Amino acid sequence: MNCIVFFTATAYLDDILPLIFEFKKANLISSVVFISTNKQWFNNIKKNVVLYDGIRAVGGKMTYLNKYMNRCINLIYNVIILREYFYSKVLTIEFHVGLQKGSRLKAKVLLFNQKYWKGKRILSQTRNWPMEMHLSFMKNVWSVLGREKSKEETVEGYDAILYTHSLKEYEQSVGTKMITNAKIIQVGYTRVMKEWKSFVNKNIEKYISREITIPYFFFPLAVTSGAWMKGEKCATGRERLVKCLKVFKRYNSEILTVFKPHHKTDLREFNKILEDTNYTNYIISYLHPVMLIRNARFTFVCSPTSLIWEAYYNGCPTVEYADYDERCYQALKGKTIHTGCVDYFINRDIDRLKQVAEMLVLNNKDVKRIHKGHEEKIPMPNIQEIIMSFRNFVL
Repeated sequence: MNCIVFFTATAYLDDILPLIFEFKKANLISSVVFISTNKQWFNNIKKNVVLYDGIRAVGGKMTYLNKYMNRCINLIYNVIILREYFYSKVLTIEFHVGLQKGSRLKAKVLLFNQKYWKGKRILSQTRNWPMEMHLSFMKNVWSVLGREKSKEETVEGYDAILYTHSLKEYEQSVGTKMITNAKIIQVGYTRVMKEWKSFVNKNIEKYISREITIPYFFFPLAVTSGAWMKGEKCATGRERLVKCLKVFKRYNSEILTVFKPHHKTDLREFNKILEDTNYTNYIISYLHPVMLIRNARFTFVCSPTSLIWEAYYNGCPTVEYADYDERCYQALKGKTIHTGCVDYFINRDIDRLKQVAEMLVLNNKDVKRIHKGHEEKIPMPNIQEIIMSFRNFVL
């Protein structure tokens, strides 16, 4: 069976690629094509070399729609890209409800494949982080934007929906009752699936040795200007970055800083910030975050990010410098938005950040874990059950 994955962000691809590795191992799919809805995301994945190499490792191809400005030429081009839907049974994976909206061609070919070739269409709603952290993220959003009353959402046209956690937990976390006749498949924490982990472990030294020297600490980036979320009343991304970089700048001769851009990161502005603060001994890397985390002395964040969970799960000490909107701070009762995943939580206290930085950089102090076991935080995948569910589903 052929498989086509529509993606719009690196995080979505990062969630689903481990599952594709398992599908190939179990011979559930014969070929796979990853299709982006625009050139920007296509180029973003090519920059993220580990994901791109992972696609090639499963014999996959990657392309994008809407290449041309001319409407007629673009239509012909899109038909060529989507041609498999016209002559074979296709397993389609999407990450947004109604991704085909705005494109009559996509809507028609997906429906045609389901009706005439018995193709299967899957919606991925995976959230690869602990539910307690997701609830904290939602508290942040609700504190600023307000919380809507519980509502119902009807999801039609899909044969199956994938969740990391149970459907009940997902509904509670988003305040929405899902109405659907699609099959529900719980896949757990996909990023620890066996075949993907084997690929990462096999290649980590090769990738790291190409561009990074040890020791280093990992600094994932987010927005570099404005607020993380519209409506926030707090320090901007730039202001937080400048404060934190001035602290770590004094250790430029002691340790390398490895920055990894988010798709929302404005690199021109970020480079200007580095220049203005006279920050040195750093690299900007597009390697897979888990590879960067594994060998890092610690992971530091000053904006909300799910990568803090990845660092915590992989045993890397975690540090957060926070400057939340006061409404969020009150909603979280003075605690971190990354519930259960931060070893050193620092709220608007530069002196404390200086102390923690010196302790981790110069003394290389180990962190004593006091939280629950990882398996209690997020469901681990049962590969045999998942493959059996899909085998019964697609055949």
